[in-house]
Amino acid sequence: MRTNLLCAKCEKVSSIKHTEFTIKSVPEILYKVYATRCSSMSPAQQTNSKNLSTPGLMPLIKSRKNCFTSFVMMLSLLIASCCWGDKAESHLVSHQDDATKQVEYFLQKPEGKGPWPTIVFLHGHQEEPKPGGKVFVEWGVLDQFAKRGALAVAISQPGYGNSTGPADFCGNFTQNAISSVITKLKEEGNISSNTLILIGISRGALVAGLIASRDPSIAGIVLISGVYDLPKFVADKSLNPRKQECIQSLLRELLTETGSGIEALSVRSVLFFAKNIKAPALIMNGEKDDRTDPNQARRLAEKITSYGGKARAIIYPDCGHQIPVEMRNKEIDPFIKNIWRK
Repeated sequence: MRTNLLCAKCEKVSSIKHTEFTIKSVPEILYKVYATRCSSMSPAQQTNSKNLSTPGLMPLIKSRKNCFTSFVMMLSLLIASCCWGDKAESHLVSHQDDATKQVEYFLQKPEGKGPWPTIVFLHGHQEEPKPGGKVFVEWGVLDQFAKRGALAVAISQPGYGNSTGPADFCGNFTQNAISSVITKLKEEGNISSNTLILIGISRGALVAGLIASRDPSIAGIVLISGVYDLPKFVADKSLNPRKQECIQSLLRELLTETGSGIEALSVRSVLFFAKNIKAPALIMNGEKDDRTDPNQARRLAEKITSYGGKARAIIYPDCGHQIPVEMRNKEIDPFIKNIWRK
């Protein structure tokens, strides 16, 4: 039996076998969990969490006699240190294509009366239990942006969280699910004009780009670790076994979710719709990402720019699919501020 530990910030999953929880190994495991969690925290959260490693606590952790008690204590403190937002509200809205289908979204409002500048987060593909947009709540990102005066929203794509499926691999049903939430927020007078920013990660980056290509109300997009020319990506004959594994997985997901194969790739490729993207775009990728192709991030930025749009690609030479949050926020924060300043 195996316990999976998900870091909602960097989307890494680490596994620890239950058989590894021996009296001897518990201190080391606790330290690894603590260190992993801290590496993905904000600086303020890290400062709070470092109190866990004070000299007064470490002898208790290392004591075999008090091992189980230490484990429970440390785990409880780790959970408390996450500083998850507790003001986010969970909502359901009818899907605009089918009123019997529901779209789940999480919403956290800033103080005062709206409308507000708005940011919408779109998650990537998730394995079971597929929590959807809830990961952004647990990370605390909605709380962070709400405290900065923004309306912060996270949406569960169809087939994830409590959003009714089926998933369709970033197709029209998924795109219209996101649009259903945006329309609802506009109708309620929550979104101030020319401030709506989409941030998509991995599969969410595809969805964000495709929506921006057809919705002129989008004021900016941040695309992180996405594939933007799917036909070219799956045609890659690279000898990299990890990339070939990702390609086969992508094709299986595509077939499962759409019932079709290669022909469905083009209509889900953001590069093919680059001329319609008028919102400023920040495109981020790791050079060592074996689940995408960093050259596609460069090509997308060039394509958008060639049609008169504004786009910038940032490639991190030492990063793979997960780009550390602190690193990417150095670029995302000023990008957002510039849009909201207009």
